[in-house]
Amino acid sequence: PVFWLVSLSLSMHSLFATAVTFHIVSIFAEAGRSQTEAFAYFLPAAVVSTTTNLTCGWLADKHPLKPFIIAMLLAFITGATGLLNLEHNWGYALLVAGFGVGGGLWSVTSNLAFIRFFGPVHLGEITGLCTSIMVFTSAIGPAMFSLGVDFFGGYAAAEWLCIGGLVMLLTFAILLPLREPAPGKAQGIS
Repeated sequence: PVFWLVSLSLSMHSLFATAVTFHIVSIFAEAGRSQTEAFAYFLPAAVVSTTTNLTCGWLADKHPLKPFIIAMLLAFITGATGLLNLEHNWGYALLVAGFGVGGGLWSVTSNLAFIRFFGPVHLGEITGLCTSIMVFTSAIGPAMFSLGVDFFGGYAAAEWLCIGGLVMLLTFAILLPLREPAPGKAQGIS
């Protein structure tokens, strides 16, 4: 269950981030925002993501990963809520903060989860399968958003579908007991 929780959580970010990146100008235009604003989104999101990554990477050395995974999923839900309300300035702020924080926590989770929960013995196979799932979801994300526009006339249906997946993953993350060795004591690491 831990593998699927982590892999699907990381993959949801791959799906959402790739879809938003591919359709950024159109998504912003649908919200009445300019192309300049669309491209300007990436800079503050990158600053928030990098700051989060550095801070939480340091904190994760001393604490279990479960709170970081839960925070990552909450951040993605926050960013998705901002995307749904992009016509408002508060929606833009939620988009930047949510996807920025979520992206920073994505890096922390993807770098630490599998070594902490499974140790180094089969790390290549485990991360390889997770990466395959992430590549698949990043490939279907833009198509899913395009189909949402074709069938429903806008991006909201695809965004709501992603939020539904994120809420299910968040519920799973909260309920699943994630037992891990103390940081630095993962299986097979002395």
